Amino acid sequence: MSELAASGGTTQWESGQLGFLGLLRILWLKRWWVVVTTVLIAAAFLAAAFILTPVYRSSVLLLPVTSERSGAGGLGSALGQLGGLAALAGVKVGANDTELEEALAVMKSRQFTDSFVEEFGLRQKFFANRWDQANQRWLPGEKEPTAAQAYDYFDKKVRTLAKDAKTGLVTLKIEWRDRTEAAAWANELVKRLNLEMRRRASDKANASLEYLKKELTRTEDLGTRAAIYRLVELQVKQVMLANVTQEYIFQVVDKALVADADKYIRPRKGVMLAIGLFVGLAVGIFLAIVTSAISALRSAR
Repeated sequence: MSELAASGGTTQWESGQLGFLGLLRILWLKRWWVVVTTVLIAAAFLAAAFILTPVYRSSVLLLPVTSERSGAGGLGSALGQLGGLAALAGVKVGANDTELEEALAVMKSRQFTDSFVEEFGLRQKFFANRWDQANQRWLPGEKEPTAAQAYDYFDKKVRTLAKDAKTGLVTLKIEWRDRTEAAAWANELVKRLNLEMRRRASDKANASLEYLKKELTRTEDLGTRAAIYRLVELQVKQVMLANVTQEYIFQVVDKALVADADKYIRPRKGVMLAIGLFVGLAVGIFLAIVTSAISALRSAR
């Protein structure tokens, strides 16, 4: 008969009234179980921290470009005086905040992201365990990841976009196993976003110009024609601004740099060790209680 059964532990297990002191007694009797289990699991977690591929982070700090800093400071006030006709022509009045929100939405959009993922072949990188690099094809029996799956992976595990409500600064973070690729992707995304917003602004301004030109042919009122000419002039300036300004919507305050080899963000060895100790202790206690209960109940038969 075991020590626990001899001391009345069997009866306590059967009645469900073991109590706190009884649990302490079990843990003391099984202390080496707990110690060995904790050490082994903690060592496994620590070993994993050395084996796992490190993940690096590259960040770009961005400052939204206002109309004043971009050289279009007089555009908003002028359009305010011609608001009615400007609205009909599709000319924005004081749309800085709207353009910023549009730019952030474009950055997170499926269309923008899918184009980036496909051009850089990121699906093969994200799902490397399904990709046959030697033969440049998906492994037989493995289902090819969809564009939606690649987008979810990139948006949830790789890219983070955050706006500081106080300063207005926007931070784009890329977390990836290859530190050089992480920096290159971050900088390229910003470059492409500015290019896309320039294209959209140019298209909108050209569409407004077409409308205004048609209005000129329809009206003979000198005041209205003067207003239209003023709007045409402003839209021509807007097209010029979109065509020549590289940092159209975001100015890069601090571009992404390649992180040092030892400056990875995970796995963190200290955190992995702490988790291993906690998990090991919990598993050790659980095993000690379960084995004691089984031993006690067998002794009672």
